[in-house]
Amino acid sequence: MNRMQLKEGFAVTLAALMMVMGIAAPVAAQKITDFSADQVVIGAKGKVEQESKLWVAGDMVRVDKVVPADAKMSFIYRKGLKQAVTINPGKKIYFEGPLEEKAFSAALGLPPAAMAERSAGEETVSGIPCAKKDLDMEIDFKKAKKTVTNTVWASDKLDLPLRVKSYDGRVTELRNVKEGKPDPALFEAPKDFKKAAALKDVLPSDPFLDDED
Repeated sequence: MNRMQLKEGFAVTLAALMMVMGIAAPVAAQKITDFSADQVVIGAKGKVEQESKLWVAGDMVRVDKVVPADAKMSFIYRKGLKQAVTINPGKKIYFEGPLEEKAFSAALGLPPAAMAERSAGEETVSGIPCAKKDLDMEIDFKKAKKTVTNTVWASDKLDLPLRVKSYDGRVTELRNVKEGKPDPALFEAPKDFKKAAALKDVLPSDPFLDDED
């Protein structure tokens, strides 16, 4: 399978995901396929809980956790190859395994599939005009089903939403979006790092010891 086929496969997968989420963009829209951004996760009380650096190059995504400092990890997702790479810089070790859609969606703050959607107008996020939509889903609550609402802000220029607000008030947002092709080396594990046999070997056993900063 060549590179073009991988990109086409990734585009089809993302398009299907966006349609399920109710935030599909117009076919004629000019996409930004290569970019970098800051990913910020804000808790329901308004406090920043996580900060990450995000790079996207076609069918590949890299997320570097920056805050909290005791949980620095890097994650590479190769959608076309269905591979995921988890890197622990402190231990200088990495694990390469199959890409799990649930983990991928969680890393990017993507909401689960919706059973219904409603337009909530238009807003600008990080300087980019977005369509705002409310997405309803069911969750298990006290041995019963409960309908909750997630909200997304999506641009027709990006295949990822600029902002997602979950039903519990948590917000995941992309800031400082800059178009440009990232360094290909970002989507490979460092050559001087050891390849682990299992994911558990990569995860921090003691965050304070594993973090070298």
